[in-house]
Amino acid sequence: MLSKLFKGELSLGATFWKFGVLGLLVLNLAIRIFGNLLGAYLHGHPINEYFLHHFHVINSPKLSILWALCYLSSLAILAVYSWKIIFAVWRSAKAYEKSGILSVLAQFSIVIIVGYIWYRVLLPVF
Repeated sequence: MLSKLFKGELSLGATFWKFGVLGLLVLNLAIRIFGNLLGAYLHGHPINEYFLHHFHVINSPKLSILWALCYLSSLAILAVYSWKIIFAVWRSAKAYEKSGILSVLAQFSIVIIVGYIWYRVLLPVF
């Protein structure tokens, strides 16, 4: 099913709403949860400063290492999924023949949604 999704062979509605909007929201929720769990160990430092200056693989609490790995893994998954879902919606919109306006609106909207999610994810870092 994922191969059909990323090739743009699924309907525009399913690609945009189920995999685009809902999929990105689920990934964003996972990042927020892992970020909050990791936040208990940050002691008020921004995430990038914590990883650069305060995080030690040997000396850090074991749960902080687990939450850091979960957080960074979910970021990596979001990065790959973001690009894949943009192209999947783009391809599905190209094949959509019912309405040109909806095709363009879906393409524009998925780029805005992905941009907003990345803005919200990177906001605490800077």
